Amino acid sequence: MALPKAFWLLWCGQTVSRLGTLAPAFLVLYLEQNHLVAPGTTPLVVGLFGAGVVLSGLVGGAVADLIGPRRTIVAAQPFTAGMALLFAVADHVAALCALSLITGFLSAVDRPAGAGLISAIVPQEQFSKAYSLFLVGFNIGMSLSPVLSGFLLEVSPAALFVVWAASSLIYAALVFAVPADPPSRAADRPAGAAAALKSAARGIAEPFRTPVLVAFLLLTFLLACIYLQVNSALPLDMRDSGLTAGGIGFVLAANAVLSVLLLPLVPRLVGGMRAHVPLILAAAFMAVGFGANVLADSMVSFTLATVVWTLGEVLWAPMSATFIADRAPAGRSGAYQGSYFFAWNAAFVVGGPAGLALAHTHGYGALWMSVLGLGCVVTLGFALLPRLTGFVTRPAPSSDHRDDQVTTVTTK
Repeated sequence: MALPKAFWLLWCGQTVSRLGTLAPAFLVLYLEQNHLVAPGTTPLVVGLFGAGVVLSGLVGGAVADLIGPRRTIVAAQPFTAGMALLFAVADHVAALCALSLITGFLSAVDRPAGAGLISAIVPQEQFSKAYSLFLVGFNIGMSLSPVLSGFLLEVSPAALFVVWAASSLIYAALVFAVPADPPSRAADRPAGAAAALKSAARGIAEPFRTPVLVAFLLLTFLLACIYLQVNSALPLDMRDSGLTAGGIGFVLAANAVLSVLLLPLVPRLVGGMRAHVPLILAAAFMAVGFGANVLADSMVSFTLATVVWTLGEVLWAPMSATFIADRAPAGRSGAYQGSYFFAWNAAFVVGGPAGLALAHTHGYGALWMSVLGLGCVVTLGFALLPRLTGFVTRPAPSSDHRDDQVTTVTTK
């Protein structure tokens, strides 16, 4: 069954957005190249960007449930464009810090809404397929973004922010063409700002009241602490092992290429498995792949280890979102997906710094063995999920009912 046009509009919009979004690494390069902040202030700016990303998961999901995922995405993009353009002219440390926090938030606030919108516009049985393809677009944009950012940084640094703003507006225009969010029933619509805030707070808290989801989110956080070593300790270990910048780029490019090639195959490969089995396999592959870095000392061995943990990544990304989507009650898809993004992004604050601290104190060998041990614990945790309350999901809607729901959502 072909995916609807609305999905492909969302796919194109998100891909363009990720292509133009300025990564924190290039934000650092821009700030230091133009002598806008002292070296000691740079970590603060990056930390504020990360704090905005972490906060965006919970808030973005709650807002998507309150006003609709399409409206959330469209409304956020003009603000993103405006903040990006302000970055191009800001030269005061306080302003740069404030912009970093705000743009970090805006750069990721659409992600729970994107997952929620997919839940609304495709049949439930096609969610894994659609979300896998959605992630292909995400990876394409994120893979090409550093190339474009590096070119612009050399040619015209201010153009970094013009491109960021333009990509945000293109994203808004494409998603605006998606059929409108269905109107909420009067009984479900909060009356007044105070009631709306109270409803949003309840939505944020709701996923943390179900035992199986609390366990899933904790395991998600721990798994993210393992995976996010790719942004911190892993490149440094490769450098200390004698790899050049080009060699490191090749290893990480292998991850990007494999992700794009393999993600569309995941739903078919895991079809028929119980919900927690792909999560077990994903955690095991990540544990073994990152743990194998303890034996790596060349580009070939680091690449082989990367292939293993990439298999875990491509299993994890769509099937974790599917696990959440299958357990989200009607009208709460955004908040439930937001809880996932919050758990994952929180590892940016903890996992990377903790990994670097362990590597600097006890060596990279100790880090990778610790990662392997933690990965085994996470794998066991996913194996135990069926014993917890809330693991068994509600029956999937019949085809006729689902078709009616999709027709309602995709009608202006």
